[in-house]
Amino acid sequence: MAAKNKRTGIEWVGGLASMPAYITGEGDPYRPDMLIWMSADGAVLGHESGKPGSLLGLACESLRSTIERPIFGQPHAPQRVRVASPELAAALRAGHAELDVVCAPTPEIDALLAMMREKMNEEAETEQSYLSPELGPEAIAAFFRAAAALFRAKPWKTVPSDQRLFSVTIEQLGVKDAALSVIGQMGNSLGFVVFSGVDDFEAYVDAGEAMERGEEPEVPRHFALNFERGADLSAALRKEIAEHHWEVAGAGAYPWLMVVDEGFIARPPTGKEVTIAEAIALALPTMLEETQALLAAWNGGAAVSRTLSVHTHAGDLEVLLRVPYEQHAVDKPLDDVLTALVELAEDSETIDPEARGPLEDALVRRFVASPEAKDLTDVHACRFVMDFAADYFTATIPTLSATELREIVFEIIPRKMSIAASEASWIIEETRAFYAFLKRELRLPQADACLRVLGGNAVKKLEAALSDPRNFGMAKSLVMGGHEAGFDMASQEGIEAWMRSMQSQPLPASIRLPSLGAPSRPADKTAALKKQNQRKAARKARKRNR
Repeated sequence: MAAKNKRTGIEWVGGLASMPAYITGEGDPYRPDMLIWMSADGAVLGHESGKPGSLLGLACESLRSTIERPIFGQPHAPQRVRVASPELAAALRAGHAELDVVCAPTPEIDALLAMMREKMNEEAETEQSYLSPELGPEAIAAFFRAAAALFRAKPWKTVPSDQRLFSVTIEQLGVKDAALSVIGQMGNSLGFVVFSGVDDFEAYVDAGEAMERGEEPEVPRHFALNFERGADLSAALRKEIAEHHWEVAGAGAYPWLMVVDEGFIARPPTGKEVTIAEAIALALPTMLEETQALLAAWNGGAAVSRTLSVHTHAGDLEVLLRVPYEQHAVDKPLDDVLTALVELAEDSETIDPEARGPLEDALVRRFVASPEAKDLTDVHACRFVMDFAADYFTATIPTLSATELREIVFEIIPRKMSIAASEASWIIEETRAFYAFLKRELRLPQADACLRVLGGNAVKKLEAALSDPRNFGMAKSLVMGGHEAGFDMASQEGIEAWMRSMQSQPLPASIRLPSLGAPSRPADKTAALKKQNQRKAARKARKRNR
């Protein structure tokens, strides 16, 4: 290091984060990464930006450049650099052995990103536009015409609930079995929302319920066409609409298309996404003309399937709409064992455990011998999942949806199994390895969606559910009380010793006795039972419609 770079003894803060905005006009939109160097008092000394994943390898050189040429002040080197990312810390230690690199929280970086997000939101409000390098005035005019026709058809008057889904396939645009939910039945938030499939739709519903409880859930990717009041649009948008004379069906019918990616970050739509929305808006009014047939299909009658040709700004497209939403069976052949499990779940209203057992044994043997299971010491969690899938959803592992897996892992296992919260990591890690095996070895279509359920904060979420006394019934309370008292509740001797110790002693406070009063969380239990019955009914309907 040059002699002029005086070592100051102070601390710098570094961070590598995704920017709270999207880059568009360069292919698919992406959130650029930013590498930031700050003084401990919050002053930005240097920064780099680039495409996702491109900056970690440049971190050492970026830090060296900032030391030699900071944005302000004389060249100087810190005594210590604090970063939150273990990967960034390792890279800096390898390239800057003379520095003390500490891996610890960096609230200064978080505060800077929050300020940037707020500033960008303010700027976006004044710079909003329907136009983009991909979408000129004629393309947006076609989108507005289609949206106006949809608004006049009032789909929210025909579709009885936002839970009544359409399946959408547009082969030319790569859309297959997307889930379309029409919203606005209560007279507000008119429009529709499109998800990649029914699992993402149900995850979205679950996320909404979690937000109402004050939690911060993972929200799946989706895009929505909303009809807004003109008065609620920014002045820039109203001016743009007026200048181009784009068609609007009424004062409350200004269309606005918004895409929400993972991480709950909104971005402008791509040209392809505008075309998808335009095609749906053109096809849906024709489908809605068959009102009675649609209502019958949603209520267990014959399915309605229509392929409609529409003329969009991008050319003629064929839109396949189906009601009710149907999850197709796994394509055959995948594997003899998996195919047999699919057929077992489809052929009857209940699953014979004697027929299921040998097939699942064979599947587990293959899993145990797989690379995904090489670091596992014991394999049991996947069997819990398969047992509960059969008992609660009349499903086997290839027909179990990601939404049903979520309910098994975070609701059913905590209620039904006497497992310490410390075992949450084992359950999640093994189940994740099982689905990774099913994806690689057997190409299970819903494996990616199931792996998302088991990612992120899944371990902490399961730990919280396993330690929540409200999930404990009488038997589980007794077992968990024994665990807390230090007895081996996995052995007969430990259980008997615990029972003897309880004789003539008051029950521990952790053991909840049945109450003659109002049951615990009645609304939650009723809702859970209703949701379970609805999913069973939906599964039966899908079987009938295959």
